[in-house]
Amino acid sequence: MNYLKLILVLLALTMPVLAEAHSYFTNEPAGATQILDCPFSGAPSTCGIEDVYSSAAFTSDGTAPLSPSGTIRSTLNPGNSQGGMQLDRPYSMVRETFVGMTWQANPTFQGRSGGNKTFFVRGPDSIGVFVIQGGLASGSGPFVWSHNSSALNNSHACVGSIGELCYPNVGSGTVFRGQWTKLEAYFKASTTNTSRDGIVKWWIDGQPAGNYTNLNYAGAGLNNWTWTETWDGCGGAVGCDLGVVNTQTWQHRIDHLYISAPNCPGTCGGGGGGGDTTPPGRATGLVVTQLN
Repeated sequence: MNYLKLILVLLALTMPVLAEAHSYFTNEPAGATQILDCPFSGAPSTCGIEDVYSSAAFTSDGTAPLSPSGTIRSTLNPGNSQGGMQLDRPYSMVRETFVGMTWQANPTFQGRSGGNKTFFVRGPDSIGVFVIQGGLASGSGPFVWSHNSSALNNSHACVGSIGELCYPNVGSGTVFRGQWTKLEAYFKASTTNTSRDGIVKWWIDGQPAGNYTNLNYAGAGLNNWTWTETWDGCGGAVGCDLGVVNTQTWQHRIDHLYISAPNCPGTCGGGGGGGDTTPPGRATGLVVTQLN
């Protein structure tokens, strides 16, 4: 009986982590269907996430805000022009996606002078990514969404030659190195890639940062979350300057990742259930706009 009580206590201690994740990300639309709830208490594969280069480091961090102490860490060493990690999580085709995560850049993170990519939400015909524009060498920087592809044009709403950079427009949208941050984002695919009715919203530590409701994005739908800094493909591109500006160790740390599908029946979760489960092509297969 004592053993049974012990098991029940241990189960009770572990259950709040998953229950808390749903309520922690307060900007998730009501009634959304959960796709992924990953506390990173082990390797990414334990959550059905592919570690493409087997480069993600599982670490312990008692300061992690949502699901200590397990975290995933991506590293670029000083003077290196390659490094980091790529995590992929495909799911069934949906028209809307919500992402919540707890993230931290280490205190010595400097960043490229151009855009510093973090996570993508994408579909078969569109790529969208959040970037820390201009890096964190001063300690902080704006968290900006980019459609990151010459196949789309959002010049009516955002800046750049084809509107590829959508800056925070309802709040500061600033992130800081060295501190844990709650990131939330909501995406709704546009009817077509020219219909200007797609939506991208994001929040920093619960506060509104960006709200765009007239974008061209993901006309064919959304079916993939990816984390990749694309450090391995940076080379000598303008604004890239790796091997020069990275005089200190750069690290991204993820404590928790939560993905859901608003306005979707229960069959749309995970990688199964109806819809197209084929992951979209990798970002390296498309013409990508340089983020300066």
